[in-house]
Amino acid sequence: MKYSLQIAAAALLCCLVLPADAHAEYRFCNKTSYVLDGAIAFEADGAWKSRGWTRIPPGDCTDVLEGSIEERDYFVFARSIDAHKGSIKYFSGNTGFCIVDDAFEIEGRDQCAMRGYDSADFLRVRTTAGENWTTTFAEAGEYTEDEARIAGAQRLLKDIGFALKQIDGIAARNTLRAVEAFQRSEKEPATGRIDDVLVGQLIARAIEERDRVGLTFCNRTGELVWAAVGYRNGEGDMSSGWIRIEPSGCRKAIKGELTEEAYYVYAEAVDDTGTIVRRQGSALVWGGNDNFCTKATRFQIRGRERCVARGFDERGFMRVETGGETFRRIDFD
Repeated sequence: MKYSLQIAAAALLCCLVLPADAHAEYRFCNKTSYVLDGAIAFEADGAWKSRGWTRIPPGDCTDVLEGSIEERDYFVFARSIDAHKGSIKYFSGNTGFCIVDDAFEIEGRDQCAMRGYDSADFLRVRTTAGENWTTTFAEAGEYTEDEARIAGAQRLLKDIGFALKQIDGIAARNTLRAVEAFQRSEKEPATGRIDDVLVGQLIARAIEERDRVGLTFCNRTGELVWAAVGYRNGEGDMSSGWIRIEPSGCRKAIKGELTEEAYYVYAEAVDDTGTIVRRQGSALVWGGNDNFCTKATRFQIRGRERCVARGFDERGFMRVETGGETFRRIDFD
């Protein structure tokens, strides 16, 4: 049998029984207006394993596991790609597993940070034995697959600067005009057709636009680097971390155009045991004289006063001037 499970904002909506396919698989389907990266976790050979990422465009489905489905617990997680404007959307639960930002397959779910990994809270899915199982990520609007593809195109068009008022999954005149304008900008025939090819082109453009703005951290060492950023928003001073940056890798610390005259940065290089690396007798740390609050696990902390009294750690961050630019890159070397 083939089964389908639909998830919206980590809430279980329904379980549908559908006709079986010949090919046995666990699939993810995306009925949201966001491009999603999905991950799955399961127990195999007496050990927990987590695996990702699977890119799922709006209105599309993709296989995440092959083989017949047993009656057991699987755990799923998905997040919107950071090329979308605004905050990242998560489809999650309350069972922790290890992840990293790039493609991964990790054995074990304990002490993720100590082993150099990030962690995320996965949602438990109890499957029924059969040939296939589908988990569908959905929004409250309950789009069909075609409507999700249209809504995804609308969202991506807005992300890259086209003036669309609504994201509704309806291919009305304003949407088709924006699609045609985008196609002309790509030197493609202006057909107005909204299909997988168009969505792929929009994703590529959104990623290009993301990379042109914001605050990016790059690791030029041979060690794993964990970083944090301090900044001011409408609610006052904020600090957030930890951002995991592999050797020779880069990560976006602040999305969107930089609007402040300065941001604050702290980072430390660690070895395989999680201990700060020492270079020529000195700790390999990037910091300064501006104190912000941190803690050992992932954090987002409002305010930079009385850190210890509030139960946090305190570290000195270095001030990074933007000079009025909308993009800055910080190299840790």
